[in-house]
Amino acid sequence: MSKTVIRLITLVLAVAMVASMAVGCDGPQGASGNKNSGELSGLQADVNPADYEGTTVTFVTWKDPATQEDGPVVEAFQEEYGIKVAIQMTDQMEYVSQISASIASDKQGDIFFENDTFPASLSVMQPLDAMKLDLESDFWNKAVIEASKFEGKPYLVDAVNNVWTEVDLCVYNKNLLESNNIRTPKEYYEAGKWTFENFKKVAEEVTALGKGYVGATSHGGILMAAGGNTAFVFDGQKFSSNINNDLIEVATFLAQMNQDGTLKFDATSFQDGKVGMAITNAYALKKAGYFSKINPDHMGFTYLPKWTEDSEQISTGIYRGWGLIKGAKNPVAAGIFLREYLDAGNYDTADTFHSEEASEFFYELTGNYAEQEIVYYHESAMHVAYAGDRYDMMWMKTKPTQMRTYFDGQANVISRMVDDANATLDTERKWLKDNGFIQ
Repeated sequence: MSKTVIRLITLVLAVAMVASMAVGCDGPQGASGNKNSGELSGLQADVNPADYEGTTVTFVTWKDPATQEDGPVVEAFQEEYGIKVAIQMTDQMEYVSQISASIASDKQGDIFFENDTFPASLSVMQPLDAMKLDLESDFWNKAVIEASKFEGKPYLVDAVNNVWTEVDLCVYNKNLLESNNIRTPKEYYEAGKWTFENFKKVAEEVTALGKGYVGATSHGGILMAAGGNTAFVFDGQKFSSNINNDLIEVATFLAQMNQDGTLKFDATSFQDGKVGMAITNAYALKKAGYFSKINPDHMGFTYLPKWTEDSEQISTGIYRGWGLIKGAKNPVAAGIFLREYLDAGNYDTADTFHSEEASEFFYELTGNYAEQEIVYYHESAMHVAYAGDRYDMMWMKTKPTQMRTYFDGQANVISRMVDDANATLDTERKWLKDNGFIQ
């Protein structure tokens, strides 16, 4: 399958719709409309929040708002709307299975937090209809809505510039690079030359500084996707395998860097001070994120490298959004809560990010999507198939000369995972028909 075909999973509406709503470096913007008259943007006109005063919305999550930046937002929502928010804590790794058990006992919550468990998550989610959201409103991130559609029904929402939005990026140690006269990723990007080859060049220069220095680290399969490839693709109807020559070429390139000692696949060692770059996601820009111990003055950030100068700039990320649990008891109030919970204007971000520069780049990154947006499904496919730990990432430990042999040997495993994913889709398709959502 070619790099052209992989764009079946591209979020093609991203530029036309999301860029027009972008806040960019100016930071988040607040809500519009009257909260007490049913005119709150993002909700259908017949929704009057006052009608739900005294009711309870249950948010199922593994992140306790009491210890996160959303705590004040939850408290303010309860005070202003008179709607109680019950936080139902669960285990992140057992999130879908625990919600499934709660549905079976009729004790399910209302709000689902999708964090790369699709398509297993379809077994516990229903379409957004009952929330009575105005999905045409510019408040909502149209790219997420489009990406979450199954049989024409959207399952997930996110707001433009929501502080929980996750998009991948390159973080680099500005102090380390500049003090050693190494050209920074941002400088390459601004010159239109931020390519895989120059990513390797920077990594080699950092590694050459001496013992203990590492050119770059990478979180998960981001670089594979940045090169235009993923092991799986989803076209809105079904999953399929995507093992092709281009994918093998990118994997071989990265495996060679790994073998040379210039690239390691981990998430946190960047903050130790001897790593030049970290390929990771936007959580790295937050004080409470991956690099909580780093000197913020040492952090620089830019977009992901391109495969070649002629390649299109690709943005990558996991499958993420917020939806409605099957059998939710208070779906409209859940929609009202999400409208406020996801509104960037409701957050005091002064203490959220490592620095003002990090804050500005976060809103630039999440407010402006590249023309090519690739969602990688390797981890979510494992969830539905109950497969071993990141089986498809073992290419990282494979010798470059053995890469094609490795992927040939994985073909049957990947095929079984695709079949399991599509079986889940078939089950949800039947549920949609049985419950009158589709014909």
